[in-house]
Amino acid sequence: MKIRIGTRGSKLALWQANNVKNLLELKGYDTELEIIQTYGDQQTQFPLHQLGGQGIFTKALDEALLENKIDVAVHSCKDIPGELNPNLMIAAVLKRESPHDVLLSLEETVHLENQSKCFIIGTSSVRRVAFLKRYFPQHTIKDIRGNLDTRIAKLESGDYDALILAYAGIKRMGLEKYIRQRLCTEVFVPAVGQGAVAVMIRKEDKETDKVVKQINHEQTFLEISCERSYLKTIQGGCQLPVFGYARIFMNEMSLLAGIASIDGQRIIQYELKSEVQDSNNLGINLAKKVLNEGGKELIYVSKS
Repeated sequence: MKIRIGTRGSKLALWQANNVKNLLELKGYDTELEIIQTYGDQQTQFPLHQLGGQGIFTKALDEALLENKIDVAVHSCKDIPGELNPNLMIAAVLKRESPHDVLLSLEETVHLENQSKCFIIGTSSVRRVAFLKRYFPQHTIKDIRGNLDTRIAKLESGDYDALILAYAGIKRMGLEKYIRQRLCTEVFVPAVGQGAVAVMIRKEDKETDKVVKQINHEQTFLEISCERSYLKTIQGGCQLPVFGYARIFMNEMSLLAGIASIDGQRIIQYELKSEVQDSNNLGINLAKKVLNEGGKELIYVSKS
């Protein structure tokens, strides 16, 4: 049995896909990679929020799955929309890397709390923009697109004083020398699924499901499922910053999650806990609380 693994073509995506490939080959399976270009990879001249946001890095891979051109699709969990195609499912999630954001710079003195200077900070994330505007309004935010190498090159050319990116990608690409600050997950709450790699399959493909389940990391899978139940309940196609971070300790699941206005003026954020076996309802209940405590109004205003 040869397993065809679909992936984007960036260095980071290939690192993730090769990680899945190696894990499956260690289990004795024959594999091959299929590189598929996504809409988000093609449209690098526009800010992400202008491209619609939902599935821009995953749709082409999912379509290849549905057309039986590949057997599995490897995604960064944070790129997967809350609502999946009804014929697809996340069959496995690899062990999560630390999900926090990091500040990158060439200069060691660059720090968000530095009140003496206004830094130009690059990010393509509306979530990070909202947090920056709320907590560090002295800095200038400038949109940036492209893969990690492209972004680092723009940093080195002087277009930006600093970048904010996910630690997971920086570590996987061996770029930790640029890290100047690890950002607290209680302030810069991670995106849903940040730091984790998901393996998507067709629901009807029971054979591949059995294979892929062998590389699943159960704790990460449960935490991501909790976050995604929150995302699915709250999102409804809105383009506002939505964030959520779940953690298991002993038999307890905690979820810190919320929603923000793009200008950072309003951030609605709560933390709830439950037993691990009730973590799906935990995500749903926290989403309902956020919506009832002002989230609905934020979404309504953003659409008007």
